[in-house]
Amino acid sequence: MSDAIRVVDARSAARTGRGSLRTELVMKRVLQWSVLGTALVIVIFPLYWMLLTAFDPPSLSYSAKISLLPKQITLSAFIQLLTEYEFMRWMWNSALVAISSTVLAVVVGGLAAYSLSRLRYPGRGFLAGIFFLAYIFPATLLVVPVFVILSSLGLTDDYGGLILTYLIFTVPFCTWMLRAYLTSIPRELEEAALVDGATRIQAMIKIILPLAAPGVAAATIFAFTLSWNEYLYAFILMTDSSKMTLSPGMTKLVFGDIFLWGMIMSGATLMSLPVVVLYFVAQRFVVSGLTAGSVKG
Repeated sequence: MSDAIRVVDARSAARTGRGSLRTELVMKRVLQWSVLGTALVIVIFPLYWMLLTAFDPPSLSYSAKISLLPKQITLSAFIQLLTEYEFMRWMWNSALVAISSTVLAVVVGGLAAYSLSRLRYPGRGFLAGIFFLAYIFPATLLVVPVFVILSSLGLTDDYGGLILTYLIFTVPFCTWMLRAYLTSIPRELEEAALVDGATRIQAMIKIILPLAAPGVAAATIFAFTLSWNEYLYAFILMTDSSKMTLSPGMTKLVFGDIFLWGMIMSGATLMSLPVVVLYFVAQRFVVSGLTAGSVKG
């Protein structure tokens, strides 16, 4: 009889244990989803509010009643922005400067990263330290010397001067990102190509560069984003309204304490589209590059 009681007690304890474990798992899952949902709302809500303000009538931008749902969808803010301001000119200027500086930064940074990760020569560690110092150096501290140098060279209000200025912080960034990626690629691949008669440039272009495609894509994305969204140097160096990029050009929509929120948010929406498209397209190359570079050893 006592044995039967012990068996019943053991079974009930096992059920209680399984029930408490199931409850603990459910509570843990609820906590995880609650944290993720809160983080998602914090991230998504500013973007939703930007789109809501961009497509709302201008009169609702100054309404005291806050509505989280669009009452009326209109393109009046977009039309007014494109017709009354030089927005398309600013976007063209931003594209010209951002694409030019990105290409130069990736090329120069890629060559520097290859040199620091593959070649052996005196002072290589010192050069790597200089690149790292330039990368962590605050960009705001360089505003005055950069302006003085470009003024003496006559490169203010000039796209070339702005492109060269952006290289100050994009080249070190690309160099360090690509150096870390190139270091992970086995040297044996390049050495095998050199033994087979390829030159170092051929080995770099045909062997190393295809394997480094994900790193190059990531460096391109971040360099373009930094150049596209940069405000401080563009605001100081470009004073001609027709030569401004998007970030300083958007300040033309603020008059004293009057903010044209409808056009500001519509401009921000249009300004974010190239970056979103670039992230979407480049992400595919990054994923494909990660699987295409495998080597059987």
